[in-house]
Amino acid sequence: MFDENEKGLSDYLDLLRRRKYYFILTFPILALVAIAIALTLPPIYRSQGVILIESQDIPSDLVRSTVTSFAEEQIKVIEQRVLTTALIQEAVQKHNLYPDLRQKASPTQIAQKFRSNVSVNMVSAKVMDPTRGRATTANIAFTVAFYDPVSAKAQAVANDLVTTFLSENVRVRTDRATETTTFIREEANRMRTRVQVLEDRIAQFKSEFSNSLPEMLNFNLSMIERGEERLLGIQNQEAQIKDQLHLLGIELSGMNRYLQAPVSGAEMSGPQRLAALQNELAQLSNRYSDAHPDVIRLKGQIEALRETVGSSSPAGQIENPQYRQISLQIESLQRDLVRMQTQRERVQQEVDEYRERVAQTPQVQRGYEDLTRDYESELRKYNELRSKELEAEISQNLETENRGESFVLLEPPLAPADPVKPNRKKIAAMGIMLAGGFGVGLMLLVEMLDGGIRGSRRLSGILGADPLITIPMIMTHKDDLIRRARHISYAVIAVLIVIAGVAAVHFFVMSLDILWLKVMGRINLM
Repeated sequence: MFDENEKGLSDYLDLLRRRKYYFILTFPILALVAIAIALTLPPIYRSQGVILIESQDIPSDLVRSTVTSFAEEQIKVIEQRVLTTALIQEAVQKHNLYPDLRQKASPTQIAQKFRSNVSVNMVSAKVMDPTRGRATTANIAFTVAFYDPVSAKAQAVANDLVTTFLSENVRVRTDRATETTTFIREEANRMRTRVQVLEDRIAQFKSEFSNSLPEMLNFNLSMIERGEERLLGIQNQEAQIKDQLHLLGIELSGMNRYLQAPVSGAEMSGPQRLAALQNELAQLSNRYSDAHPDVIRLKGQIEALRETVGSSSPAGQIENPQYRQISLQIESLQRDLVRMQTQRERVQQEVDEYRERVAQTPQVQRGYEDLTRDYESELRKYNELRSKELEAEISQNLETENRGESFVLLEPPLAPADPVKPNRKKIAAMGIMLAGGFGVGLMLLVEMLDGGIRGSRRLSGILGADPLITIPMIMTHKDDLIRRARHISYAVIAVLIVIAGVAAVHFFVMSLDILWLKVMGRINLM
């Protein structure tokens, strides 16, 4: 069984014979309409200026520019600034653009129309990268163009755009360099204030902990060592004085104060009692300190007995000179001992004070190092900012004097002689192709909508059996005349199509005489 949808070459030929009039009637009309549209479209002129991107005059390793953005980025930024609605309105009013559109469109729509007619394109070239040692693509220039139906207006607007790009580039680079310098200067001044605050804090810290600073550690340790040596010397002197007091006390205890001594077993007189107490005090002082209760008690008894006895001698007796001399030595040694004790306490206090300074030194050192570390860090940043400020000022002078990367007008916009839009040749060719496609599509659509059964294969596919006999079409004399007339009409249409094609090539592609010369030249070369 044959597939009812399967078609062969003969089926398609039959289809073309049956539906040829749909193509013959639609194709010429649509082709002529396409050609008419291509011929009647208004011309659009394009005026273009070329701006060269010049690199920095002074080597960048000597003076670096503060404008670090790429040229393409700068051009895009300037393009956005130039094509603002306000500036576009001024250009439209100045050059009287879009007079019909301005009567019915809003400023935003007019601005969109203006932007669609502006073209900014980069011009790239293969250059050798000195850092990498290989070829790379670099932007060396860019074009600024404007499209308009009037050639003079296209040139005028393109001139204004080119001028605006050049001036805006200088202004943007100068402003950016100035802003950079101002920013760095403000940051440097702010950093200087912070450095001064840290200097004040360090000075206050040194004033508060001047004796415990790290640089005073060796001095404090040496003073502690010297004080301990002095304490040791004072303690030795105290021991010697106490030994002398002990010996003198023993000697004084075996000696009568007066020359006439009392009878053995009798009660001791006041001076003798005073001498005995002084001897006992000397013995206790060798063993205990002045704060001992027995020492304090004996001193109180001695003072009370001295007030009672006084300095006079008993009647009929004289004071023993040797006793008096030893007593004076004891009193002198006791005064020396008190002075030594006072000196020892003062030295001990000094040693304790220096030890306290040494004990505070690690904590003071930590705080001091924190302050100095912050100060050194801030000072380093401040010096870096001052150095950057100087570089920024040099870069600002570089941009102000137009010595950095700049835009230079290489080719000013000219009044175009020929339009660039529309491309009438392409429009006409596409129209003809669409007309042919529409004619073929119409033939196929009519064939698909026709529900008739044509051919024995179609009938066999529907019935599931082959017909017994097929009767071919019987051509009459009238049918022959009609077929001959059709062939003549086909030939006329083919001739017209060839003539139309030759005319289209002559008017839209190339003049026939030039085409003939080229063809003959190729033949001669062969």
